[in-house]
Amino acid sequence: MFPLLSLLPLLLLPLCIQSYDFSPTLPASAVPDAQKSDWCDSHSSTCVSICGTGMPGTDTDLLGVKVNACSYKTLQYECICNKDNLRPKMELFHYTVPGLMCEAAWKACRKTNEGDKKMVGECDNQIRKKCGHLRTKDQETKNEGLYGFFKPIKGGGKAGGKRRGTFE
Repeated sequence: MFPLLSLLPLLLLPLCIQSYDFSPTLPASAVPDAQKSDWCDSHSSTCVSICGTGMPGTDTDLLGVKVNACSYKTLQYECICNKDNLRPKMELFHYTVPGLMCEAAWKACRKTNEGDKKMVGECDNQIRKKCGHLRTKDQETKNEGLYGFFKPIKGGGKAGGKRRGTFE
């Protein structure tokens, strides 16, 4: 029969294992107001660019913007193009609320887990690969290095780099 104290290390083991959410989002309350404003401005510009000039690598005109909204307070957004009421999958683009939020979540994960190579690697694998990296035609030259973050990761994640499926 084992004394109860000898089991104590085994009972405490789950408390010692580090856990992290690895979510590619943050609560809007965690984002400073000035940054929210910048993100919404960038997001709105991206919507205009997608709906006005089409997808990168295509000549498709989506006939302009029907709805372009972004709340500086909540970071909720909407982008609808005139052509067939298409809704671009904004999470595939870097200079959007979900793209920039994903970048911030990735940086926060790395900072929280600095010093733990395995966890930092998980931040890269489970967050960064999910972040959008597409740029619109006019952003391909204009915003290069603006946020100093993205070059597509080979093998990408959910956001990938494919043009197909870019609209809902």
